[in-house]
Amino acid sequence: MSRMNRRRFLGIAGGAAVAASLPWRLPSWRAGAAERLPGSLPFPDRPAGMLHPDLVPELANIDHIIIVMMENHSFDNYFGMLPHRYPALAQRVDGFAQLAADGRPTNANTDAKGNVFRCFPMPNGCQLNGSPTQTWDASHASFAGGAMTGFAAAGGQAAMGYWDQRILPFYYSLASQFPVCDRYFSSTLCQTYPNRVFMMAATAAGLTTTDTPPPAVKPPNGQIFDVLEAHGISWGCYYTDAPTPALFGGGYVSSRSGKSCFGPSGSPDRTIQAFQAALASNSLPAVTLVEGGYRYSSEENPQDVQTGQSFVAGVIRALFAAPAVWSKSMLVFTYDEGGGYYDHVPPPAAVSPGDGTHPALKPGQNGYGDDYTRLGFRVPTVIVSPWAKAGFTSHTIYDHTSILATIQRRWNLPALTRRDAAAMPLTDCLVASGPAPFATPPQLVAPPPATEQDSKNCSNPGAAGAFPAPGR
Repeated sequence: MSRMNRRRFLGIAGGAAVAASLPWRLPSWRAGAAERLPGSLPFPDRPAGMLHPDLVPELANIDHIIIVMMENHSFDNYFGMLPHRYPALAQRVDGFAQLAADGRPTNANTDAKGNVFRCFPMPNGCQLNGSPTQTWDASHASFAGGAMTGFAAAGGQAAMGYWDQRILPFYYSLASQFPVCDRYFSSTLCQTYPNRVFMMAATAAGLTTTDTPPPAVKPPNGQIFDVLEAHGISWGCYYTDAPTPALFGGGYVSSRSGKSCFGPSGSPDRTIQAFQAALASNSLPAVTLVEGGYRYSSEENPQDVQTGQSFVAGVIRALFAAPAVWSKSMLVFTYDEGGGYYDHVPPPAAVSPGDGTHPALKPGQNGYGDDYTRLGFRVPTVIVSPWAKAGFTSHTIYDHTSILATIQRRWNLPALTRRDAAAMPLTDCLVASGPAPFATPPQLVAPPPATEQDSKNCSNPGAAGAFPAPGR
């Protein structure tokens, strides 16, 4: 996303060279996925709107798919140091490949003035105000034709910063236990709104920006919530200040207030309490979004990333504390897009939605040959479930439409566009038989206390601390 004016609302071939250097084989984005069309079912010979456990045993025990989508951080920005902080993950997770003698990664970018900036640890939880950036142009400049060398030029030195377990102990603890998806990409090389619409509709419907006022998006082929409703499958959004489904228009949410949309709660804590109440009453919908506050607890700059971490920890702890629901749930913890922060893995080419929409660019604006035909940058993603594989890292190529593909396989629902029809479901992160590896939730490291006031304080001059000098 961009700055405060729209926070009031909601405040995707250079990979082949990288793959050759990895200890695993990089699968094709569509490997194992049959060529399907919009409207087609995953299992066309079976009834729609129900589970077929013999065809999808990984989802046989899943009654609830919960989505916690935070904002604006790349995989390396958060999880680049995972293989260096947990020895068990050293040969499993594709983070920073090499550290210099000073303990920092050797990865570097050059800015527009010729200054060389190497990746560095952010001094604290605060971020710079408005930097880095992830507009259509900045994202494609950062991609640099697959070289991944344009981040500092597009977004300044802050783009090369990262956090590790010192600031993000809960996230690192979570990633050390549950499956990390190190080939999960955002859906398109641009901002929040297009990526969140991809998550719900398998298209950006022309969006390339996060504008205010927000658009009332009309995906030509519809979106997942209408499909769920048409098949009698419950869904819900527990939100603090702005529900993601409102991208389909404010009336879409208001007409479902108290039925599928629960909020605005006014604070992240009250959103967690509403989620807890649904857990306690065993009334959690089949598909659920849980959303913190976009002004101060979504992790967008200049917010304190620890404030968002505290919210996510609260949601996951609430789920852990509800055994009747935990036993049949799958939570997808992810980010909408990379926020302009550096990542070393080039996003691969993608299947165009094929719904007749194309990036709506300004007159004369460069399209970079991207007709929603490239995934966005990698984002941190962890699959949290009692049925998650222990000691596992997924290297399958995913994007946000993989969430749709997972929902569609669980309930045998039609694809919305060519993108989700081709997407891989998240099922390789789950066991297909045997007991639940995490029937008893693991003990995770507690996050440091952080409130919305901490995020507010990050707007103060110098709050993010001092960065290393160029060349250091």
